[in-house]
Amino acid sequence: MVKAHQKGRKGLSTIFPQGPDDSSKQPAKAGLTLTPDGLPSTNFIDIIEFLPDPTFVIDRQGLVVAWNRAIEEMTGVPKSEILGKGGYAYSIPFYDLARPIVIDYALGVGQGIEPLYSYLLREGDTVFAETFSPNLNAGKGAFLWGKASPLYDPDGNIVGAVESIRDITTHKEAVESLRKSEEKYRELVENANSIILRLDTLGNITFFNEFAESFFGFTQEEILGRNIVGLIVPSTDSYGRNMSAFVRELCTNPDKFATNENENVRRDGKRIWVAWTNKAMRDADGKVREVLCIGNDITQRKQMEKALSESEEKYRLIFQNSPLGIFHFDSDGIVTACNEKIVEIWGSTKERFIGLNLLSSLKNKKMKAAVMACLSGRYACYEGSYLSITGGRLTDLKADFGPIFALDDSVKGGIGLIEDISERKKAEEALLESENRLRLLSAKLLSAQEKERKRIAGELHDSIGSLLSSIKIGLENTVNVAKNSGFRPEMLQSLIGLTRHAMEESRRITADLRPSMLDDLGVLTTLGWLTRNFQSVYPAVSVKINLLVEENDIPDHLKIVIFRVVQEALHNVAKHSGATRVILKLEKRDNLIRMRIEDNGLGFDSSLLSGKEEKGLGLVSMSERVGYSGGSIVIESKEGHGTCISASWPLEPPPSGAEGASG
Repeated sequence: MVKAHQKGRKGLSTIFPQGPDDSSKQPAKAGLTLTPDGLPSTNFIDIIEFLPDPTFVIDRQGLVVAWNRAIEEMTGVPKSEILGKGGYAYSIPFYDLARPIVIDYALGVGQGIEPLYSYLLREGDTVFAETFSPNLNAGKGAFLWGKASPLYDPDGNIVGAVESIRDITTHKEAVESLRKSEEKYRELVENANSIILRLDTLGNITFFNEFAESFFGFTQEEILGRNIVGLIVPSTDSYGRNMSAFVRELCTNPDKFATNENENVRRDGKRIWVAWTNKAMRDADGKVREVLCIGNDITQRKQMEKALSESEEKYRLIFQNSPLGIFHFDSDGIVTACNEKIVEIWGSTKERFIGLNLLSSLKNKKMKAAVMACLSGRYACYEGSYLSITGGRLTDLKADFGPIFALDDSVKGGIGLIEDISERKKAEEALLESENRLRLLSAKLLSAQEKERKRIAGELHDSIGSLLSSIKIGLENTVNVAKNSGFRPEMLQSLIGLTRHAMEESRRITADLRPSMLDDLGVLTTLGWLTRNFQSVYPAVSVKINLLVEENDIPDHLKIVIFRVVQEALHNVAKHSGATRVILKLEKRDNLIRMRIEDNGLGFDSSLLSGKEEKGLGLVSMSERVGYSGGSIVIESKEGHGTCISASWPLEPPPSGAEGASG
């Protein structure tokens, strides 16, 4: 598990980043799973993919490992063209130049880029920035707000970084509009420069100030005495309301509409929104004579509200259609919202789940502890079996919990992400069962192999060996008779030599297949014979043997295993190591049979131990033979420093089906 976090405040703001107006800018702790090659897991990529904000992730080497749909839409660059690329390729869509940007700054790279940003702030290990990107919006450019945080593993090592971006062009325009509105407000206070008009009880305009003239584009001569409806108020607004009826009611009962917001129309036909403050102007008898209306333009605010509504709709779609179960809970642990996936996973209903108090109702202690940790401001997770309280379904799941913070940094609740891992668990169990079957099959195969060797060795010894012995004796007798009769026996003498050689070869093959002395005299005697025979063939290699164990201490099923491992090790010494000294030690200690074979040879690259590059050393078969017989083996080697093989077996009966380890 790798985490995006920083010291101090924790939460899920890295996965669901806050906007540029949110004063709570500290990053949060968020989790993701890496694959064995260091890439983000499918769960994390799915969350990034469905985020409404353009988001991408790079690894420690600066290679792009995630590029979501939103950033594809913003830049026009599909993920197929950017994933796996480095060299700051992710900056080109924004600046038409490969250079360090905010995400690199968060990783401590790109010092000196500060002048390129109108706003660049580091809080903890999270960086916030604003700048103008000239390449976006078909070359028109866009103002961007970005937030980048490093990604850490559980040991606190940086493994990459994530950056989320927002197009704040509209926001900038709104800020600028707000600034202008504030200036207009000051002018209103000082010079009454706001929309000011008066209406009679029929809705006719009786007063229209200079600011209103410039705002709506009408002169006083063009507007005074005319009805407001159809002039600066549409007959029907965008929502289908009858504005004529509304104006009639406003003019007859203005006290009912002290304030209101409605759509208006400028002379050029552009529809805008105005917030009005209305006050009745009465005659001496208290009768409404006119209505004073003071208005302010709120078009930008309405646009921002619409944009916010659309953003909320995007989040709602993510929430409802996520492949993960998602639910929210408040600071008391009470579930306030959930999506359809969570009730599907647990076989529950929203009615039963929403309102559940997690702190008082959860029976699973580990799940409850994770929720409590979340409400204390920490990221927490749980993986295992879970019995749903509201649905009664037992599910293998992975649950991640992250706190949600208020503006004052207090925890106002949390979010839970639930993944059903039942199918994954079944696949893992099936794989484990398959591996166990394979081990059993391999053990049986070795057993069958050794039995066949023993059978062939016996047949060679009993049949061919006996026949060759008979031939040799017969030839010797014939030679003796021939000598006494004056016959020249040279030809028969050569046949005797060939027969003797055949007998020696038969004995050698028999010994290699299965030395008979192993069954007749035991493994200790056989090891002595094996090492003496090795030294006779390779006199340049000194073999020291130290047997600190009794024959009866070694279980029968281990004797052939020990012999084969020593045989293979000596073969490696002769063929590969170039050693001049070999030490073999066999002992009984700590209720274990321990064996150690050490040489002073050339050694080899330990990568050969992976099994993929065995290169004839027999290391894999040696390891499997020990493992199948219930033992463990460690092979240590370094180029130029020799090789050491250490194996041990517990003095217990072999596991069921492991007789094959004797092969």
